[in-house]
Amino acid sequence: MPVPRSLLALLAAATLGCASSAHRFPPPPAGADAAAAREVLGRFARALEAGRYEEAHALLSARWRQAYTPGRLALDFRGAGPWGRESAGRVLARLGAGEPLLRGPDWARLEVDEGRTALLVQEPGGWRVDALEEPSAPRPRR
Repeated sequence: MPVPRSLLALLAAATLGCASSAHRFPPPPAGADAAAAREVLGRFARALEAGRYEEAHALLSARWRQAYTPGRLALDFRGAGPWGRESAGRVLARLGAGEPLLRGPDWARLEVDEGRTALLVQEPGGWRVDALEEPSAPRPRR
């Protein structure tokens, strides 16, 4: 069964065991440095693996927060089958191995697998995840 294109671009993003809106999680770090970007990406991948879709949703870029609800994110993540969990696991493994980020003026990429990268974008509130795993490209789409 093919993975939905929107999911590839997002998970390229995330999943329905949504926590209540009263649940609080720490805000993402506001720094523009690589450490802050790595923290946001790691928190996003761990939130997906744990089914904390509201937390994952809050770490998405503005364009994905507008296009997705936490429930829709859950539905697409689960619909991807093992590919979604494996993608989050690959990101965490690369972060754990100290893989460096490729940086631009308002974006950062982490090589996840040959030809696939995770993409973060710098927004007014700090780094946000624009793709968990997408085909590598010379420049991120914004």
